[in-house]
Amino acid sequence: MISENHPFHFLSSLFRREQATFALSKYVYTPDSLLDEREILAVSGSDLTEDWVMSTLSSLRPDQELAFHSSVRISGRNWHIPMVDFSLAKGMPQDVFDRMSRYLPKALMLNMAVYSSGRSFHAYSTTLLGPKEWHDFMGRLLLINPRDAESVVDARWVGHRLIGGFGSLRWSNNSGQYHGLPSRVPFP
Repeated sequence: MISENHPFHFLSSLFRREQATFALSKYVYTPDSLLDEREILAVSGSDLTEDWVMSTLSSLRPDQELAFHSSVRISGRNWHIPMVDFSLAKGMPQDVFDRMSRYLPKALMLNMAVYSSGRSFHAYSTTLLGPKEWHDFMGRLLLINPRDAESVVDARWVGHRLIGGFGSLRWSNNSGQYHGLPSRVPFP
């Protein structure tokens, strides 16, 4: 059973949309590489249940993780679920929220949840973006990083995701490379 603090539950309202297909992947993380070994799974929203996730988690090889992708197809149109991979390891201070609020659309911020991923933090918003808006969003994520201070957003993740054409965040803790499952944390 997936904890109520897992991202699946926050995103579940999107899964109920008519004619929606979501992408996930079984992947093997390779440090400092351009691409990861990735098996893409296309799942209709009606099939994307807690049981499906649990079954998929149990089918992972010892070196694999399960990732949820930003790309979603609804009634023949392509969309993206906004995602953020933060580079911060010790909490989400108010000034991070303030910086994000300066660079990201208000509707996106109002519909956002943040998760401790074990080593850093992840965020999801349920405000869907079109392909052009998603590219704009990814550029804005880089601008959140202060000019001469510690980075807030993982710039390498942004680069990988722009090359891949979709956002992707881990939903599992299977390979032993991470400190835990993603778990929701308070965010202003």
